[in-house]
Amino acid sequence: MLAGGSGTRVGAGINKAFLPLSGRSIASWGINTLGSVDGVGTLVFVVRPEDREAARFVAERETELPLEIITGGDTRQESELLALRHLADRIDAGHVRTVLIHDAARPLVSHGLAAAVLHAAIDHGGAVPALPARDVAARDGEDRLRTGVVEPDTLLRVQTPQGFHAVTILDAYEAAARDGFVGTDTASCAQEYTDIPTAWVLGEETNFKITYAQDLLLAQDVVAALGLRTG
Repeated sequence: MLAGGSGTRVGAGINKAFLPLSGRSIASWGINTLGSVDGVGTLVFVVRPEDREAARFVAERETELPLEIITGGDTRQESELLALRHLADRIDAGHVRTVLIHDAARPLVSHGLAAAVLHAAIDHGGAVPALPARDVAARDGEDRLRTGVVEPDTLLRVQTPQGFHAVTILDAYEAAARDGFVGTDTASCAQEYTDIPTAWVLGEETNFKITYAQDLLLAQDVVAALGLRTG
């Protein structure tokens, strides 16, 4: 679970992962959901150094699951690498065979979606949740729309959690670190440094990322509308 956001675009003075959502922190929603999926064992919470105390509060007050808190890096890529290195001994020993990497800023991921990604990753070697991007268009150099260029059915909006065979993705991230490669997400690193197929499973509209203040308001509305748990 990655929690490296500053909260600047939300308009908060703290990491957005620790902002409240219906009575508890944004991060705790995803942690508890992923932790309830059969097959998920170790939970690693990657935070900034200044957020360790807030992370410990989540571990002690907002979940009953064992949560391993580590400090991340300056980039998403580095934070993911540090999480994988934290698990390296268990990966090498075969105790961790598949990893799921999720953004704490996507609090409303469902149990079913997380389980589907995990099972697809086990079957294929890699898996990501995604939604068809049918509301996109191309533009030319003069900021005019270009019609008939984009094929919407071939474009996807990728979400998290993203799941991959543990040994393979650890090796990929170590190779990326040696090369100085920085990808946009886990799947981009897998695409660059592995030959494993990455399957996609249908994502969920409610699994959106909280980036701006209106996203947090929307998340609160979704929680209320769906009658999701608040404690």
